[in-house]
Amino acid sequence: MAGGKGSRLISAKGQVNKHVLPVYDRPMIEHVIRTLVAGGVTEVLVLLNWFYPQTVMEVLEDGTRLNCDIYYRYLREVDGPGRQLYLAEKWVGGEDFIIMLGDSLYLHPLDFRHLTAPHLWTMPSENLDDDLSKYGQVMVDGDKVTKLREKVSYRFGELITTATWLFPPSVFDLARGLDAETKGEVHVAMLSQGFIDRGEMTHTTLPVGSYIDLGTPDALLRGANMLQARAKVAQLITG
Repeated sequence: MAGGKGSRLISAKGQVNKHVLPVYDRPMIEHVIRTLVAGGVTEVLVLLNWFYPQTVMEVLEDGTRLNCDIYYRYLREVDGPGRQLYLAEKWVGGEDFIIMLGDSLYLHPLDFRHLTAPHLWTMPSENLDDDLSKYGQVMVDGDKVTKLREKVSYRFGELITTATWLFPPSVFDLARGLDAETKGEVHVAMLSQGFIDRGEMTHTTLPVGSYIDLGTPDALLRGANMLQARAKVAQLITG
């Protein structure tokens, strides 16, 4: 998902889609695609809306350079990322599929192979530099997610949700049901909640500090600094 107005980064992005802003050595969206490909994904559908979609397409092209096949769908106005999913329904074609938000930076590899949908990736909430209300927080019992709270500033659980989900194709029917009930924005967290309520959502916990939501100027800078530090360590090791 590489749409949205980029309101949290409005002063930084100017006349460009936020997902092509540089994060150290490459555009934000390229970090996302590389994480997907390293985890086993071979085909990527980039969902675009609102402003400057052509800049994303110019950066990614057909995906050959990134060892995958990239396709695009565009609709100017979409009410929330949950509804944006409808653009992918025919393309998914009845298979399980990964959603990753385009402003996500993962500093730890994800492996999408051999997992059963629905599934999400969590991270301990300790040492976060951001307001906790920026994240969904969850409670878990073993590998099962049992509770989810969005936009709360107090510590609800020990884990936050990151911006990646493995969903079954039945999520589209769930989204349509929520659409009819709410008559407002449908968010991915609402879709997750539906599967949690059924006792079906599982999770993988990532190491502390291995995920950053790049949607704010401070987070963008922090992500770039962390990638730079990692690159310097790699240079020292190799030479």
